[in-house]
Amino acid sequence: MGGERRELRVAARAQRASGLVLAFAVGAVALAGCATSHPSAIQSATPAEPQYAPSPLSNTEQLVAQGASLVVSDGCSACHLPRTGKALGPNFTSFAGHRVTLADGRRVLVGLPFLQAGLEHPESNEIAGYDPAPMLAAIRRTGLSHRPRALAALAAFIEQMGPEGG
Repeated sequence: MGGERRELRVAARAQRASGLVLAFAVGAVALAGCATSHPSAIQSATPAEPQYAPSPLSNTEQLVAQGASLVVSDGCSACHLPRTGKALGPNFTSFAGHRVTLADGRRVLVGLPFLQAGLEHPESNEIAGYDPAPMLAAIRRTGLSHRPRALAALAAFIEQMGPEGG
């Protein structure tokens, strides 16, 4: 019974993260439409001072939404959100909030600090039982270690996928 509840919480959290991405996209389109449908608002803004609408999302929600988008566009979902078969890497839906054993024998809690360090320096945080080569290749291919905002976004998304209170 507890496993079923956990699966429902994980599914609900994944749905909320997907909903954030959709809500953000719809909001951006709506805001863009507002700017073009009200010429007087555009005429009142000076070219030197563009007017931006405040985001309806908090900074954390923006990071999670960006992370969700990157999970798809950077190809993370292929190894970390598999629908069938054995995952090539830890499954994001059951990763954050749990302890894992690293290749060097250390046991660590998968939280935001570990996620950020693992994405920035995956060679120092290899997880036992997984081949590190695909992750190292993906980090190099995407240039993630040189994209701090993207790194923070992915870490925020992965952490959001973990258990509540984790």
